[in-house]
Amino acid sequence: MISGPLTASERITSIDVLRGVALLGIVIVNAAYFGLPLAAESGGAINSGVLVDRITAVVVVVLAEAKFISIFSILFGFGLAMQRSRRLATNTGFAAFGIRRMVLLGVFGLLHVFTLWFGDVLFIYASVGLLLIPMLGLAIPIRLGIAALMICWACVFNGLLALLGLLESPVQDPSTMTDGFRGLDAILAAQGDPSQQVWIDAEVIASREGPFLDALAFRVSTWLFGQVFSFFGFAWHILGMALIGSWMHDRGFFTAGGRGLRRRLMLTVLPGGLLLSIAGGMVFWTEGKNSMPGSVAAMTQNLAAALMAVGLVSMISLLVDAGRMPLSRIFATVGKMSLTAYLLESLIFTGLMLHWGLGWFDQISRTGLVGLAFLVYVATAVFCLAWSRRFKMGPMEWIWRQGTYFGTRRAS
Repeated sequence: MISGPLTASERITSIDVLRGVALLGIVIVNAAYFGLPLAAESGGAINSGVLVDRITAVVVVVLAEAKFISIFSILFGFGLAMQRSRRLATNTGFAAFGIRRMVLLGVFGLLHVFTLWFGDVLFIYASVGLLLIPMLGLAIPIRLGIAALMICWACVFNGLLALLGLLESPVQDPSTMTDGFRGLDAILAAQGDPSQQVWIDAEVIASREGPFLDALAFRVSTWLFGQVFSFFGFAWHILGMALIGSWMHDRGFFTAGGRGLRRRLMLTVLPGGLLLSIAGGMVFWTEGKNSMPGSVAAMTQNLAAALMAVGLVSMISLLVDAGRMPLSRIFATVGKMSLTAYLLESLIFTGLMLHWGLGWFDQISRTGLVGLAFLVYVATAVFCLAWSRRFKMGPMEWIWRQGTYFGTRRAS
């Protein structure tokens, strides 16, 4: 007999709450990527533009950017380590099970990209998960050492990426530019550079007016662009945080015995990471991201994200244990349906922004998009609460479960 999915009594409430909180932070960060051209968001818009949008941008960078995806990465590693532990306890293999689970997650990610949005993280998580599976058997010190190396490398790469912004993009010959460029023609005319005006104009038209194939061309091109940079940089940050999550599982981090460690981390790494993030935000405010000081701040932001993620996981889990976490039931319900909730957030946001919906793309300010992100999360939470009253798991979780356990016997 093999271990089946977690029962209600086996779930760790703080994990579900943390997933729900992470999804709120992630949709706040993603809001600008849903509603603005890629070039507008890549520049950060912190040291230029309307004051209220500058303030919004720097607050998002300091408090949310890379922090909540880091929390989710910790939970991803924790979850895989828990599944491995349960299967080994029943003398059943984990590798084939884990690989099947990651392959399905990768398929969900590709479908997400081709139907809705370029900013999918599921495919990256699936790829990282395939690397993580064999690492879970390594000794804890080795895993933590690899995690430190991965996070440090991602910091360096983030700084190098910011330095690229110092390079001037080649100026297009006005005689070669035309308002007639659409879709793939515009991408080729821009030579694959999202900062070129021909790309920006065509991206806005494709997103707001369609047709589907033009929008798909920009979506896939942008996704491929992101995959290249993730392969060299942020994917390794995710792997490092996931390895930390696997350590938390083996350490009994969320048990009563781990409370002392959680308190120490909350009181040390959380304020340290926050101060580092604030310092980076101040540099972005005065110098911008695409500057020499900005490249240094970009490196520190990745480190700050790792520190704050560990500190926030510690703090929120302690609040949940003490029964003092606000809205814990709502966050936990969303967290239990995290895959469904993540995809639903994309569906709602793209429905508001793209041509097949309301077509609001590039018509809402950065501040307005953050406000809209809260409303999207509320709508997602309402759906999750209503669904959970009738069903034990979300629709995407059910599909993932059926695929994962297909052809195997469930625990009775």
